[in-house]
Amino acid sequence: MMEMLVSRDWLRRKIESDPDTDNDAGWPIEAVDNIGMFLPSELVSDVGYVVELKHAFGVFIRQLRRRDQLSVEALAEKARVEAREIRLIELDPNYKPRPRTVHQLAEHFAMPPQALMKLSGATVTRDEALQEEAQKFAAKSDDLSKLTKQERQDLEGFVKFLVLSQK
Repeated sequence: MMEMLVSRDWLRRKIESDPDTDNDAGWPIEAVDNIGMFLPSELVSDVGYVVELKHAFGVFIRQLRRRDQLSVEALAEKARVEAREIRLIELDPNYKPRPRTVHQLAEHFAMPPQALMKLSGATVTRDEALQEEAQKFAAKSDDLSKLTKQERQDLEGFVKFLVLSQK
């Protein structure tokens, strides 16, 4: 599947060349999201909910890492990303991971890359179901050294939701 990158210049040219279209900033996010375009969060002004998703993303990566009994360094080596970036993802909900890092983590954990791109804040979505499930998941997590049975169930349930949401 091919992803398209929508740049500011492209949006500006599109708006200027099509004066009959009633919009202020290009295509509606829902339309872009529905056709699977890559839309960086910098192109959208109302992204307050992105921090909530990024927090859930950090919790999710930490839980997957703990489930697999990996240290940050071991995950970084296996996923071919920097350990520093994994620490930032797990601990700082304001940190914006690089798309390459998100893709490498998705590949390592056998997750749909588009779902993790949305969850990480690398792309913007108005997916209310994703936001709700991500908030529930993050709220239920605890930072014990080994996943409890309930944490494992919550993690597997969220994995299932992310996988099914991309079909």
